[in-house]
Amino acid sequence: MQTFTLGFGVWFQRLVARNPLVRSSDRVETIAVLLIVALAVLAIPVAGAAGTALHDDLARQFAAQRSERTELRATAVSDSTSVSQASGTSFRTQIQWQFVGITRTDSVRTAELHAGDPVDIWVDRDGQRVPAPLTDDEAVSQAVVAALTGWLTVAGTGVGAWALLRHRLDRARYTEWDRALDDLAGNDDGRTNRAG
Repeated sequence: MQTFTLGFGVWFQRLVARNPLVRSSDRVETIAVLLIVALAVLAIPVAGAAGTALHDDLARQFAAQRSERTELRATAVSDSTSVSQASGTSFRTQIQWQFVGITRTDSVRTAELHAGDPVDIWVDRDGQRVPAPLTDDEAVSQAVVAALTGWLTVAGTGVGAWALLRHRLDRARYTEWDRALDDLAGNDDGRTNRAG
């Protein structure tokens, strides 16, 4: 039965052991792996702090939006008309609402409505229709995605650098092995015999 162990003890032994089978390229690779792991661990609180700062900023922005926007109930002026799209059929409806004694109308995308049906909309301080303000839950999700993206970028860059280093070290190892096998097979044009 064959066992495989990948603990920090194995990496530490590669780094400090005096085993003749451990090459200098193994030590370089071990140092790189340990640095990448340390970098990824240290990036966690940085990504968390950046996500928290972004959440606080977004929460303030969304609160300001909520204070500047008002939700109103509008009324469909006529039945909805269907609009064919690649993703399916949607509906456009002419709606009307009152704001500070002024009647306003607009054509909006809605579910299928009939004349007189109510529609909830958001308006700004001038009574113009605007998108609904974002919620605190959306601030949380955007901050979490940003923090994870930042951490994954750091960790992914480290892993990519390690993969490139490993590829180059493997090529150097293969070259060394080929040279050693040629020496062992006597394909060295007499170099081994002349050394003695």
